[in-house]
Amino acid sequence: MTEDPRRAVANRLISWMESSAGDVASINARRPRPRPPELKAAQDALLKTRAPAAQKQAVNKATRDMWARSGIREALGSDSEFMGFSSAFNMAAHAVLVRHRLEPETFDLIVQPFRDAGFDFDQEA
Repeated sequence: MTEDPRRAVANRLISWMESSAGDVASINARRPRPRPPELKAAQDALLKTRAPAAQKQAVNKATRDMWARSGIREALGSDSEFMGFSSAFNMAAHAVLVRHRLEPETFDLIVQPFRDAGFDFDQEA
């Protein structure tokens, strides 16, 4: 059985983040602060869009495992920075799973910091 293409992109994103751990401060600096209203609205829309439970659980587990191995928490230096960064990253990974059900502008707002840091969300997995 082949992996769902959206799940494959989410897994590629997780692998990319782990391999980019040394540059996490630069990636984190790309997050808009304070969070603009249009990003909050995009994130709210994402939270209302359901992903298949098995895919969501698999991405959650892969992401938790990546955080544990990567040293990113320590590299960001504070719990609040890690919480903000991990939340933005988790939302990006979940947005990939439901991209086909999100408005393109919504998806783009959620993934923008990671796209700006070099991840290609449009590349085939």
